[in-house]
Amino acid sequence: MVKMRTVTLLGLAILLMMLCISPVSAHKAFVGAFLTGDADDEIQIKAWYEGGVPMANAETTIYTVEDGEKEVYVEGVTDDQGFFTFEPEYKVTKYSIKVEQTGHRAKMDLDLEGGVSTGSTGEELPLFARIIAGFGYLVGLAGIAMIYSARKMRNES
Repeated sequence: MVKMRTVTLLGLAILLMMLCISPVSAHKAFVGAFLTGDADDEIQIKAWYEGGVPMANAETTIYTVEDGEKEVYVEGVTDDQGFFTFEPEYKVTKYSIKVEQTGHRAKMDLDLEGGVSTGSTGEELPLFARIIAGFGYLVGLAGIAMIYSARKMRNES
């Protein structure tokens, strides 16, 4: 009986501690590109986190893509607002853009001729799916604990 009360109190204490944990600041990173004028002008990219916070001072690498081969064209750092500007290379219409900061990475492919840009879709689930998965994980752990506790009580009887 004392063990059961101790286990219950420990479970409640853990539950209360979990409720007191402050939310973490995990972000998914995004990058977008646009021309500052006509096709011969500069290309400006913007990098930001989920929620709209700019990726300030993020490492930026621009690759030219010719015949499926990538080659580093420009490297630099975004400004405080997450912007980075570069001039396109003459007769090159395809670029691959990568922006990184503290473990967060955003990628996109840019085709100036076809007007197509594709960002990295990433391997992440949408936010609502991650929340549901987290609750499912916790319910599963609670279920395992209940099964273990019930078997232990049955063996003691």
